[in-house]
Amino acid sequence: METETRRYFSVSKIHLDPSGWATHVLWSEINARSNGNVSAPVVAPVSDVVDAIHDGAHVSAILLPPHAHLPNRQFEVVQRWDGSETIDLVKEVSPEAGVVIKMRDLAYLDLNPSGKMKPKMPVNGPSRHIFAVSQVQLDEDGRVTDVRWGRVNTVKNTWAGAEQLAPVATVVAALRAGDQVFALFPALHGHLPERQFVQADYDGGRQTIVLAGPTASEREIHDMDRIAPTSTH
Repeated sequence: METETRRYFSVSKIHLDPSGWATHVLWSEINARSNGNVSAPVVAPVSDVVDAIHDGAHVSAILLPPHAHLPNRQFEVVQRWDGSETIDLVKEVSPEAGVVIKMRDLAYLDLNPSGKMKPKMPVNGPSRHIFAVSQVQLDEDGRVTDVRWGRVNTVKNTWAGAEQLAPVATVVAALRAGDQVFALFPALHGHLPERQFVQADYDGGRQTIVLAGPTASEREIHDMDRIAPTSTH
């Protein structure tokens, strides 16, 4: 069953917005032969799952009691009213007593548990400087640890100076000082600034940055260019 172009993933928890649409999942890649995890479960935006399914991956949901004994259900890509894509369970009725499994029957993924990832909006008042981030470095949990960034001349729409590598703490300090920091996403003719960063706190009192606003297809941190592993700062 397993080929080089088909991968298998398992979703153990899911976060839904007020309308019942999936926004994030806790998932892991599994070995189709041994049924064991290839890697530890990680939190990912639903756009990652959409991309995986489009690439031919099989993504299934782990069911909770009283449905844990039933075969896992597959996810499929569906389109929302605004044209964006998300996921839903393939509509099928269980042969056992006609049970219909719904998204709300899956384990709930809390994106803001105590002491975790609490976004903070920038301080009030006019922005001192405008910065843009072209590349990021992520840790194993998908959090930003380093950036390649620079000041932007908003009048000429050009860099105000050379880009530099910096730890995420430097970006957090700029945000707290009232600067604006935008994410640059790869496009056909260069890079486009389409989303803004805000500060986020997580366990242990550490800080990172996250993108403000709701999730957006192909406009998440994992869609940004990455810093080369050999780069240092």
